[in-house]
Amino acid sequence: MAGSFAHMANLLFPRGCAGCDKPDDVLCDACLASFDCELSQPLETAEMGRWFACGWYRGAARQSILAWKDHGDEECDRPFSDALCRLAERAGVIDAMDGVREICDTILVVPAPSSIASMRQRGRRHMMPLAKRLSAFLRCRTGFRVQVCDALTNKGIKGKSVETKGTEQRAQRLKGHVMVRLGVTLQNKAVILVDDIVTSGATMRRCVDALTSQGALVITVLALAHTPAGRPLAA
Repeated sequence: MAGSFAHMANLLFPRGCAGCDKPDDVLCDACLASFDCELSQPLETAEMGRWFACGWYRGAARQSILAWKDHGDEECDRPFSDALCRLAERAGVIDAMDGVREICDTILVVPAPSSIASMRQRGRRHMMPLAKRLSAFLRCRTGFRVQVCDALTNKGIKGKSVETKGTEQRAQRLKGHVMVRLGVTLQNKAVILVDDIVTSGATMRRCVDALTSQGALVITVLALAHTPAGRPLAA
C-alpha cells in the first residue's frame, strides 16, 4: 500500500535530483560521481592511520547532502549508504577488519552523534540508515559479527558543526559534550565511525577519543564529504 502511494506521488509530483534537480532521479549519475572521489587524511588514533571521505563538500555533493540532511530528502539514504559501502571496499576497510579478528569479538558501526536539538528538528537520526546498510554490507562481505551501535551522544552543543569557524573554535564547542552513552560496553570491540561531513576534524577526533577512552579499537572513520579549512563551499 505504501509503495502504491509513493508511486502515485511520484506521478503527480515528479522529483528532481537532489544535487542538480534533473527530473526523475534521486541522485543522477553525474552527481553520484561526486561521491566516488575517495579522499583520505591522516588519523593517528585509528588502526588504519587514516580516515576517508566519499567526496568534497561542494557543488552537487553539498546540495544533495543539504537536501538530505536538513530538508528531509530520505530517498537519498540509499545512494549515500551505497557510496559509503563503495568507499569502505576501495579504502581497504575489509582487509583492516580481517586484521583485528584475533583481538576483537565484534565490530561496531557507530554513527557520529547529532545534538538533541538537531535530531528534534530533523525528526530522525539521519546517519542511522546509512550505518545500518554499511553494517549489513560489511557483515555479508566478511562473515564477521558486525552490528550498528548508537554508542555516542553529545549534549549542550549549539549551532551546526559545519557552520563553526576554525579548528580551535570547533574543539572548544565540543569539549566535554561528546561521550559514550551509559550502558554501552566497548571492551574487545572494534569500531568504524561514520559521519556526514568532516570539516576541521574536531568532531571526528572527539568521537574517536571518547570511543578509545572506553576501550574500543577504532579502525577508521568514513564520511560522505570533506570540507577542509579555507576551501570554498560552493566551488
